[in-house]
Amino acid sequence: MKIVLAILVTFFTISALCSISYASAAFDMSGSGAAVTGGNSPQVYQSIMRLSLGGTSTIERGTFLIYGNDTFLHAFMVPQQWSFSYGPDGSFHGQGPIKTMGGQYFNLTLDGNRAYATNTSSLWKVSADMQGPNVDMILNYLAIGRDPLPTVDVTQNATVIIPNGNSAIANKAFYLPLNLEVMRGTTVTWQNEDNIGHVIQSQDGHGNLVSLYNSGILNTGDTFSYKFVKPGTYYYFCTIHPWRTGVVTVS
Repeated sequence: MKIVLAILVTFFTISALCSISYASAAFDMSGSGAAVTGGNSPQVYQSIMRLSLGGTSTIERGTFLIYGNDTFLHAFMVPQQWSFSYGPDGSFHGQGPIKTMGGQYFNLTLDGNRAYATNTSSLWKVSADMQGPNVDMILNYLAIGRDPLPTVDVTQNATVIIPNGNSAIANKAFYLPLNLEVMRGTTVTWQNEDNIGHVIQSQDGHGNLVSLYNSGILNTGDTFSYKFVKPGTYYYFCTIHPWRTGVVTVS
């Protein structure tokens, strides 16, 4: 009976979250995804998010729901304590506290990248890092909603950062992100923020060179771009530092 009751409570809470009226906000986005805990025994939970933006610099409200495996966490943003910015390329970044219905606080860092745009709505890939007492979770979502900047160029673009310290074998800073997931037609730009040069060279899944693209030497601050027009998994590495490999997955 307790299990049935818990399922019913979860169902009606999720339904209520999905149907909350956000009519007063200028721009809404909502999505579903997963929450993953860190540590030696990671756990995966289902998760739902809902954001309402007042424009390119304001979050009016936000809700996060994490549930599964005997866990149920329902938290709300504290908007007046949030910093938020929405860029002309459709990306956004925010940071601030969220508060559970039981009064527990967590710090959330939120990042989104627009994957696709139409005249009526856009699609974002959203990731978040949630920190709190005995809690460390990574959240990932696919979200849709109205775009605060619908008149910007909707060409699909994505960026991979080559971070400072990338060349050191012991350094875990590979590429940011290491496995970039994009939709076909996206132009990916690699930007070298390391203090030495790097080369982006395409290879297959077995480590053999393929002649799809080669950036040549990218010095500090240089960029290289390539447009992925077909779905597939594309591997690459640095010919100067061959232990540095990355992946672009095109859907």
